[in-house]
Amino acid sequence: MLLSFTESATLDGDLTSIWQTITDPAHWADWDPHLDGAGMDEPFQVGAEGWTNPRNVPGKRGPFKVVAVDPLRSYETESAMPLGKMCIVNRFEEAGPGRVRIIREVALHGGFVPVFKLFWYKSMRADIALTFAALEKEAARRHAAAGERAETTGGPR
Repeated sequence: MLLSFTESATLDGDLTSIWQTITDPAHWADWDPHLDGAGMDEPFQVGAEGWTNPRNVPGKRGPFKVVAVDPLRSYETESAMPLGKMCIVNRFEEAGPGRVRIIREVALHGGFVPVFKLFWYKSMRADIALTFAALEKEAARRHAAAGERAETTGGPR
């Protein structure tokens, strides 16, 4: 069985700041409203493994693996699910000055699809919009903080 869907948004911000924020799993839970925890003990690259702990799911660590990275353009993760897997592709496109379009494609494969559709499908789709808004805000915060550090030290931005 297959269940797939796509969500997208156009964010204010620069592509580099957005990319650096979303490829920093160790800090996802600092800004993503649907995570209580997340982490990765190695650089964000193909083959790297990390984990997320969804909010309201105490003690549930969901492992994921980075399976593709095209810097500043896209990355893909896979997560094992009971009787299948979840694949998530995040794509990034310049959308004019100071604007970035993000497209998230989610595909679930296998026997877990009916259970997922019944219990988590609607809430996951709604959560993605919240995650995109939080990503925009965190990338802007990081960009501003980097500018303040550069002004304080006299270094380049």
